[in-house]
Amino acid sequence: MIESPALALLLKAAISTTPKRVAFINATAHPLLLKLSQQTDACVLSQTFKPYILELHALGLSVSDMQDQFDLVLLIPSKDKKQSLGWMAQAFEHLSEHGKLMVACENQYGAKSYESALKKLAGQVAASSKSKCRLFSAKETDSFNASLQQQWLDAAKPSIIESHGLWAQAGLFSWKTADIGSQLLLKHLPVFQGKGMDLCCGYGLLATHVLKTSPSITNMHLVEADSLALDCAQKNVAKVMTGDAVINFHHLDAAQENLPKHLHFVVCNPPFHTGQSRDVELGQTIVNKACGALTHGGELYLVANRQLPYEHILKTHLREVECLAVGDGFKVIRGKK
Repeated sequence: MIESPALALLLKAAISTTPKRVAFINATAHPLLLKLSQQTDACVLSQTFKPYILELHALGLSVSDMQDQFDLVLLIPSKDKKQSLGWMAQAFEHLSEHGKLMVACENQYGAKSYESALKKLAGQVAASSKSKCRLFSAKETDSFNASLQQQWLDAAKPSIIESHGLWAQAGLFSWKTADIGSQLLLKHLPVFQGKGMDLCCGYGLLATHVLKTSPSITNMHLVEADSLALDCAQKNVAKVMTGDAVINFHHLDAAQENLPKHLHFVVCNPPFHTGQSRDVELGQTIVNKACGALTHGGELYLVANRQLPYEHILKTHLREVECLAVGDGFKVIRGKK
């Protein structure tokens, strides 16, 4: 569960307003969220990242799409400003008359910038500061900038990105351009056969390459924690599909949930961040799960930051481990079970 002073500040403020209908964009688990849900007629939680969804489930809370009007919409910005501004714009589409958007953000993650952005959108903003965070809110008034709202909504939508030619959107990993590590891995992938998986597939950069270059694939699994990325991956795979391979899309937390098994190959660019923080253990857990997904003789191709300690895990589970390439701070490793 995330220890966020901004989240606690936001929920305390929300509880004090005693809203009847509340929605929370980018909702994450916190004991106060349970209290808020119990005192409202409706509490709709919007979240696409599976690890956060599982934490909400552990509190007995569920997630759903925002389809109604609310007298209070809560928002915690993400790491991506375009995505967060899109959420701000979306919030005003779901506010009832006299409804309010309330945002909280830690100072170190651009709180003042988001407050200024909300002022440009709504015209007037009420703000306060506490615990190295800012809490700010606004209602839709005559000075609301509907043109700016539409600009933010459009900028946050999925689109084909010119740099890599694939569907992606703000907030996804390396959505503006293919990351250096994945580009290095692509140069060293062979032609595959049989059943395989793109683990932590993002918007499907590796999977689309594999499917284009490997016509003898029979099954391909794409596993991703963010449903927004998985939606883009589905579009990208549809663009390159020419054979009879069976494609399966899995919205999973690869570190906690069961993965497809008995695979002939796995390609992976494992994450090593949780939220804003570096998390080496996350990458190690996913590498371990990748090894477990292989059948005897199956191969794993992964890319990682040169300094990340994955080799000892690979050598524990695989009978062959070799470094195929090193460059630009990354390493490409091949392993065979």
